[in-house]
Amino acid sequence: MQAEAQGIQPMFAHLATESADAVRIAEIAVSIWDDVGDALAPIIGQSGVDALIKRSIYLTRTAHPCLQAINENALPLDGLSALGAVLAQQDRIEAIAVNAALLQNFHKVLITLIGASLTERLLRPVWETPRAVMPRRKT
Repeated sequence: MQAEAQGIQPMFAHLATESADAVRIAEIAVSIWDDVGDALAPIIGQSGVDALIKRSIYLTRTAHPCLQAINENALPLDGLSALGAVLAQQDRIEAIAVNAALLQNFHKVLITLIGASLTERLLRPVWETPRAVMPRRKT
């Protein structure tokens, strides 16, 4: 659980202090989930990552009913874009809270499956250097 305090919470606390709107927060969240998938897919496969995301959404829906808008049948094909759309519709504080809760539940589920040590090792690069919190590129 140490990564929760050292990785997830500070990452989103940083967003709360920025002037990021919900759309930007949604973009960042999707990028973080892409990073999580990139870190885990070589070990548990993309279908394993998708199953963990589905389970995490299910567990987080009670506290954050906005996630009920994500159709489980849509996952994995457009699951991250559906998550991004849901987050973009929230106010910025709620978008941060929803994604932080979702990541925490994901982290807990992963720990129950593979243990804390391996979870920390696999996700450390995501928490330490998330691409998502880098400034948005001008296009």
